[in-house]
Amino acid sequence: MSSQSSAHGERVEASDGGNLSEEPERAQAYVQRPLPTDLTLPTETHRALAMAEHTLGELNESTRRLPHGGMFALCTRLREVQNMAQLAGTSLDLTEAWLIELLLARATGDSAEQVLRRHPIGRVILAFAHGAARVEAGAVVDGELIGEIDERLTGTVTGSTESRLRTRQSWLSGRSTNQIPILTTPPGAMLHGAFALWSTWAPAPHPLPRIGKISLGHLNLKLMDPFENNGVYLSCIYTSLEMVCSRLLRGQVLSLASWLDENAGEYHDRISAVVDGAPIEQWIDFFARGVQAQAAAQLRLIQELDRLRESMLKRVGGSSTMRSVVAGLMTAPVTSNRALEAMYGIADRTATQITRKLEDHEVVENVGRRTYNKVFVCQPVLDLYALQTPLASESDRAVFSPPAN
Repeated sequence: MSSQSSAHGERVEASDGGNLSEEPERAQAYVQRPLPTDLTLPTETHRALAMAEHTLGELNESTRRLPHGGMFALCTRLREVQNMAQLAGTSLDLTEAWLIELLLARATGDSAEQVLRRHPIGRVILAFAHGAARVEAGAVVDGELIGEIDERLTGTVTGSTESRLRTRQSWLSGRSTNQIPILTTPPGAMLHGAFALWSTWAPAPHPLPRIGKISLGHLNLKLMDPFENNGVYLSCIYTSLEMVCSRLLRGQVLSLASWLDENAGEYHDRISAVVDGAPIEQWIDFFARGVQAQAAAQLRLIQELDRLRESMLKRVGGSSTMRSVVAGLMTAPVTSNRALEAMYGIADRTATQITRKLEDHEVVENVGRRTYNKVFVCQPVLDLYALQTPLASESDRAVFSPPAN
């Protein structure tokens, strides 16, 4: 097997070129060298890392003021799932992600399996939730936890993590036809060795700023692509979990996949540049810029949610319970009577009265206009999560509505 060295790894022949009919015959796979234990970075890169970490600190403080910080983390996680799905080529609406979350919350035993079979994206939600629970319980983000997450992504348990490493060549595709696919680490001894190195490196102390190390962990997990069909999910879930594990964030309140999806073309080009031998600080700078941009976007989102909450409270008024429910919609914009009963400890009759009043004031709407098992959505809140920018006025937004029949 011939090879060609580059700054951070080497190009080798793909393991099974016969299966890569759409790839050029001369295409070579990429195997990264052992991850660095130290790097000398330019001042500009250190500045980008410091700005990103500072903005994450501001985001941490802002989440303290939210009425339901845990639900904000859940909503952000569901948005992360939505954007990861888009990166993987699957269209998923944020409302649909919330509906699946509500179904999973009610599912037990065999019914949980049925939910997963009907909604494959439910496995992504469960995998994310499993990783979050393990980190909260004190686990480190290493190969073992990544293997557990992959088990839940696939819905199957097939022995040890090492036994499930992929056995076929994979590649990273770009968004446009002119972006050359990147062949990942070949299966077999090379992949097993790379995964073992990553698993040891990931939880170990590192002199780089935390965001810098996470950027390298994300990059190398992406280029390694250890399991079948789950590369996009694993690298993004790793990043989200490690932000919490390294104490940059108290909870999963940053949806980096949103920024990566919006900048998917440059994302692929930056990874390709590393493979071609570009300075690693260019990748770190790109990653830090994304973290800083998304943290700033989350700060703006929290400000807009606060304004929307005040506006809705003035419109609805009512009891302290009603006001709590309205405030809660800012972090749980898709809900049901049963969910409200569980969250606020209220009776079914009270929950029904509240949702009926919220419908009357056009704060929520009944999804599908169901008669039973109603699900309610607060669309203005979902719009904010989807756009993360201040919305136009209702009159301006009406311009983009379809004409009446």
